[in-house]
Amino acid sequence: MTTRRPVSWFLTERGRSFSFSVVTGSAIALTVVKFAPHTFLLEKYKEFVHYYRDSKPVELPKELRDRCQQCIDILQLPDAHRKLVTPFTAFGFDMFHAGSLKSKFGAAVGVPVNFTYKSFDDIQNDDIQVNMKKVNWESETGKKLADALLLPEKVQQFAICREILMTQNSKVIFESVYPFICLFFAYNSSTYLNKRLNLYSAPTMLRGTMYSLIGIFSLGLYFLMKDMTEVHYETRTDKTLCDLGPDFVESGVIFYDKLLKRNQALRELMGKEGEKKYTKLGNENYGIRHPRLALVHRKQFFEEKLKEIRNDNVDITLEN
Repeated sequence: MTTRRPVSWFLTERGRSFSFSVVTGSAIALTVVKFAPHTFLLEKYKEFVHYYRDSKPVELPKELRDRCQQCIDILQLPDAHRKLVTPFTAFGFDMFHAGSLKSKFGAAVGVPVNFTYKSFDDIQNDDIQVNMKKVNWESETGKKLADALLLPEKVQQFAICREILMTQNSKVIFESVYPFICLFFAYNSSTYLNKRLNLYSAPTMLRGTMYSLIGIFSLGLYFLMKDMTEVHYETRTDKTLCDLGPDFVESGVIFYDKLLKRNQALRELMGKEGEKKYTKLGNENYGIRHPRLALVHRKQFFEEKLKEIRNDNVDITLEN
């Protein structure tokens, strides 16, 4: 009497149908996981990243709400899109965006608490901690961090406009579809090679090796498409911001310079953890991936645009 190994069952018609159902269900589930927080679960996502004080969500000050409205006016958003932008106070010191203006669920734009700081005293009065330790604001690193957290009004407008522009695209759709595409690519590639090379009759180890290689390739393909999409829209956003005028170009240089100095200061304050998270220049460490444009490159882009504008102004002055 012979016993059939469990692995052999997956080679039968019923086993293959079961595998196809599992792959389809997993692909749909991954798509929903990526899509839901930016659409029908957007409010829940907002609650998760909202800034809380005394267990209560902190309301965005009227001054910042008005500034967000000014940014909407600057960007000349259509009336249908104006109502879809929801600003709120986000946790941390980074701008945040979720959702899309191409969706009926709208977009959430998170404004960090440091946008309320007007002076060094405001920073000292706030209970800011790095790795559960209070910052010594009298030290060189502390002063560097404090200076980076204080943003002029025009720079704040630049940052808010940048986040709103990042919601004026189909990034949510693309990033939701990528897991589905990559998972089915892996499944169909494996099925094709099994039939083409008659690997169903080959040792299990050989098929397992093939599945592992295809899985690694598909995972790499997913990260490649996701990162390229993010970089593409960030590049497009920076170019659009430059078109808003010289003030925005200059604000872009200041904004990215502040981010780099902030990260440099955090790198020193966080010790070994900071060294892993940030480079000496202030860029974020991602290893071999490039999920976003490097801050140094974004700053350099605006610096070059600013030089072009100043050179053009000099040429016009000389002609006159």
